[in-house]
Amino acid sequence: MNLKDRAVDLLPWAIAMCLIAAIVHLVTVLLIPAVAPRDAYARLIEAAKSAQDAPGGVLLLSAAEAGGVAPLPFEDPAMAEGVCLFNLSNGLLHVRANVDGEEDNFLGLSFHSAGGAIFHAMTDRASIKGKIDVILGNARQIEELEADDGDEAPPEEIRITAPSLRGFVLIRSLAKRPSDLARARAAVASVNCEAIAPPP
Repeated sequence: MNLKDRAVDLLPWAIAMCLIAAIVHLVTVLLIPAVAPRDAYARLIEAAKSAQDAPGGVLLLSAAEAGGVAPLPFEDPAMAEGVCLFNLSNGLLHVRANVDGEEDNFLGLSFHSAGGAIFHAMTDRASIKGKIDVILGNARQIEELEADDGDEAPPEEIRITAPSLRGFVLIRSLAKRPSDLARARAAVASVNCEAIAPPP
């Protein structure tokens, strides 16, 4: 048996080993977010407990304190950020923000499940008459809200169906220059997040 024959005999085994390694790698990567004990929601809850009362329900995020760890790592330092945590078993979440249409200041909202996956995102360009008005609920809550509307004029708020009961809304405002950071943080802090009871 020459070297070429040996290589041909080993080729199926080599292919099988590569396929098994690829499958193990993919399964591991896909399972890590589901089994990680400290997902994004858990880290944000921990940060909210250590922070003081959040104005309007928005927890302002800042760079990690000395020796600490940022609740959401790898974030853009040119963005002021805040979060609203939600648990829809307590009722709907009402998110409101005023947008200054004359200024070109970016304000973005992204809606995340507890694991951190984004299920909806919007920017200040989605504002109606200078306001962003969002109602977030699960499928049953949104259906009840729409049934309660009846034949009235369509509501001006945006209604979003969340895929899970728990999660967070990440609010971002761009600071174009370092001197704009205070304005960007004020824009994030001005967003109001409030849990509201569903219609009776």
